[in-house]
Amino acid sequence: MANTLIHETRRLQFPLDTLVDALIELEDKQGHWPARATVVGASIDHSTTTDVDRVILSIHRPESGQVIERRYSLPMIAAAIVNYCLTLRVPMPRNSTKSIEVLPDSVVLLLENTVMLQSRHEELSTLPAGSVPTPDALPPETLPPDTPPSPASPTDTPAPPESSAPTPDTPPPASPSPTAAVDGGANDHTAS
Repeated sequence: MANTLIHETRRLQFPLDTLVDALIELEDKQGHWPARATVVGASIDHSTTTDVDRVILSIHRPESGQVIERRYSLPMIAAAIVNYCLTLRVPMPRNSTKSIEVLPDSVVLLLENTVMLQSRHEELSTLPAGSVPTPDALPPETLPPDTPPSPASPTDTPAPPESSAPTPDTPPPASPSPTAAVDGGANDHTAS
């Protein structure tokens, strides 16, 4: 038997504020996020055509009072989104192909997956569906011998029987009784 496929495509769209949370989550897990730092600005850079520096965070560090910038490339953004989904238990197919798309106000993680299953039918032919007449549309002489006849419609009346055998509802025709035959013969004999 042939195999059949299921294609799945999912879009996980992260608005900028959710994306900032995902970046902080990954940086903190890796030990790179400054203690007590707060994000005071964030933007998506659309001027660049490369994967470098696509998201920029402005971070305030209270101990120094400075505002610094952190820039994130698309691979880092994708890693942050995947980590965030795993942390929050958002289901993601393990073997899916992942790609990232940058929109004006969000970033989208595209997940594509193909599942191969065993087919329950033979390979489909090139005969277009609907081109074969149904059995009730064919004349009776063209039906194969094992095709049951189509059910009669309510307006059909049964045809009269073709045999001359009596039916249970009609009495058999009268036949001469043996006595009549003997009497007839006796009358003929006496008449001569």
